[in-house]
Amino acid sequence: MIHFPFYGNLVVKSISYNTRKLDLIDPKSCVHEVFLNLNLSLTPFRYYYVVKNYTYLNCSVPINGNSIPCLSGYGHHVYTVKPSVNVPDSCRAIKTVEIPFGYSSYLSDNSFGLGLTWELPKRDDEDGDDGFEEERTWVHLTTKKVPMIAGLVVLAAVAMVMKMKILYTKKMLVSNEDMENQFSEDLLAQQHKIPQALG
Repeated sequence: MIHFPFYGNLVVKSISYNTRKLDLIDPKSCVHEVFLNLNLSLTPFRYYYVVKNYTYLNCSVPINGNSIPCLSGYGHHVYTVKPSVNVPDSCRAIKTVEIPFGYSSYLSDNSFGLGLTWELPKRDDEDGDDGFEEERTWVHLTTKKVPMIAGLVVLAAVAMVMKMKILYTKKMLVSNEDMENQFSEDLLAQQHKIPQALG
């Protein structure tokens, strides 16, 4: 999970280091709420896909096109339109933002479009703004932590299983030794009883 300023947490679906792509999922299942509120200028990320300007409209009555279900409700209907579109009297512009796509019922999948990319950190011998360099390094380190943590969890689970197997084997060995000792004691007791019975 990654926390983004002015929006909140987004779940990491996958990371590709080869293509420098981070696929995210919105826990609230409303990708256009993310597009409307996410401010990537405060992060080292940018959208993976090509972006265009879209204006979000809030309309009191339905207009042509599909409203965004997760942002609309009784008495208000939210749409994405190109900025050049004339705003009807029943609508007001909420915000114009650069996003990968406007709303379409065919592209309503929660994860589609929430692909981000990041810059690779510069080498020490390259010039660059130190503040931005720190942010890029943070991204590089943060994206490496996810598989590293997963690897540690798997390693801990394997170690736990091995430890349980060793303890079980030791317990079985001790149990077998106890049985052999008991058998030996019973055998000795029987041997002592035989001469007594004969005498």
